[in-house]
This record gives sequence, C-alpha cells and structure tokens, in this order.
Amino acid sequence: MNLDELIEAHRDDDLDKQGIGWNRSMWEAVWSDAGLPGRGALDDIDAEVAQHETIRRSWLRGLADGDAVRFLVATTIWGYGTFGRGVKALKAMLGREDVDDHVSDMITASRQDPASGFRSLFVGGKPRIPWLGIAYGTKVVHFAGYDHANPRPLILDKRVFIGAQALGAERVPDPAKYTTGNEYGRYCAWAEEVARRNGARPDLVEYVLFLHGGDVRRSRRSR
Repeated sequence: MNLDELIEAHRDDDLDKQGIGWNRSMWEAVWSDAGLPGRGALDDIDAEVAQHETIRRSWLRGLADGDAVRFLVATTIWGYGTFGRGVKALKAMLGREDVDDHVSDMITASRQDPASGFRSLFVGGKPRIPWLGIAYGTKVVHFAGYDHANPRPLILDKRVFIGAQALGAERVPDPAKYTTGNEYGRYCAWAEEVARRNGARPDLVEYVLFLHGGDVRRSRRSR
C-alpha cells in the first residue's frame, strides 16, 4: 500500500478520537516536589477525558491560546500517555527556570512558520527545555501553530519517520539525528502538498505515517 492509498483508507478517521491513555495518579508524581507550576492542567485533562474519553487534538490547539505552562503539561501528557518515563521528563521540563517564557516564545515562533517553531526548541544545538527535543518538541510546535502557520507544522517522531521510510517518503527527516529547521520545514511543506493532492488535511498525512510506522515496528518484532 502506498501513501495515497493509506490516506484514502483513513480519510474518514476523526483525529480528535485518537485514543490517548490517561492515568492521573501516575502524573501526580510530577508535583511530588513543591514549587513546580502547571498542576492545574490535571484538572483540565480530567474534565476533557470525562467528556470526550480522550485528549482531543483540537482541545490542545485551543490551550495554546491560554496559559503556556498548562499547554506544555497537557501536550506532554498527550505525547507520553501512560508511558511512565514521561513523569521524569515533565518534572525536568517544569523545573526549567522561566519555563513559562520559553514556552510562550515557542508558541509565538510556531505561529510564524514551521522552521521558526522548530528552531525555537533549541539553543546552541541543545533543547531549550530539558527533554523537549525533536520528537516531543514538535508536538508543542504542531499544536501551537497548526491553526496559524502555512505550511502547517506537524509532529515528527520516530514512528512517523519509520512509516515514511517504509513508504519511500524521503522528505521526512530522522528525528534521532541532527535535523535543521529548514529540513523540518520541508517535511511540513511536503505533507501539505500530499494533503492537497489527496483533498485531505496535513495532520492526516502525519497520522497515517504514524500508524504505518507502528505496523512496521510490530512486523519487525514478529520476525
């Protein structure tokens, strides 16, 4: 199956219904140390999951218009789900001095264009906020900028890359390697072109690459 066929197969998928694991008691451990900001996001997520049974992408996009730290917390929890390593990661992120200002800068940059959003994640080639590298940083860029920038910024993680490689999509860079803002921008522009060709949304292109990457991983493990 090629990329166009995958898009057609998932054309009617509602990305807001993407299942995201939520375990509040696990995430409470982030605030076991006094003084970290953003705990109120847990109540926000509780209400979101109670009403919609998942954490919707559209809801996260809307959060970017409000408190920057709550947006970071919710986006990180969406990304890690019930993966326990996320607790350590989020605690380190929130412990960064002036985290609010840093995330606000990322939101502003992401609404200019994908490359600017990507570059805002790094200082001197290293993550500006601990643990917020390419895979999780582009989630922040995506949700902050998707409704504003053109082309629209997309998530770039290992599963997306694996799916793209399996389909011969060479415009998708490897997030495990050094990647520039221009390379990320070209990936987003390419996805925009693919989406336009198929009469679909760019985030559906990222989503089907993510799904296909998961299938490829499972196939490799079963051999």
